[in-house]
Amino acid sequence: MRADALRNRERLVEVAQSAFATHGIETSLEEIARQAGVGIGTLYRRFPRREDLIAAVLAERYLKLAECAQTLAECREDADAAFTEWLTLLIEHMAIYRGLSLAVKEAIHDQSTALGQTCKEMMDAGTRLLERGQRAEAFRSDVNFWDVMSLCSGIVTAVERRAEKPVDSGVPPVNPYLLLDVVLRGLRKQDA
Repeated sequence: MRADALRNRERLVEVAQSAFATHGIETSLEEIARQAGVGIGTLYRRFPRREDLIAAVLAERYLKLAECAQTLAECREDADAAFTEWLTLLIEHMAIYRGLSLAVKEAIHDQSTALGQTCKEMMDAGTRLLERGQRAEAFRSDVNFWDVMSLCSGIVTAVERRAEKPVDSGVPPVNPYLLLDVVLRGLRKQDA
């Protein structure tokens, strides 16, 4: 890739990261291109679909989540504590970009897309942590990481939906950590 093309790509990813954090993943691609100082054609040459741009924004974060899972598996003797810590990081990450949890939920079922491929390494890391906990008999054996990911997506979606309501609406805030605790209690074996 030419130097100017690489700079354009990096600038588009940088602007998209900020725009997605501020306005959600449905931010106008035209606005992202404008803020990056390139034409919409340049954006579409680099990222033919919105999912391709989302995948580029997430690639580094998901690689770090995968590395973190490996570190936790190596350094934490307690498989339950390692998985709990990692899921907390995952939910915090998913909450950064409004609308991301639903996009990821769809992408993990179609790993032929750029976003699906970006999610795969993170999903594999989560699967390894869950299976480690299952081997240690900390978690139920009838649950897989796809199930856990759906539950985490639900937590983040609940937080997003509550954030859309006016503060004075009388609807209490959603505590994602409380919801994660409920999920983890359901994942744990009854005798664990």
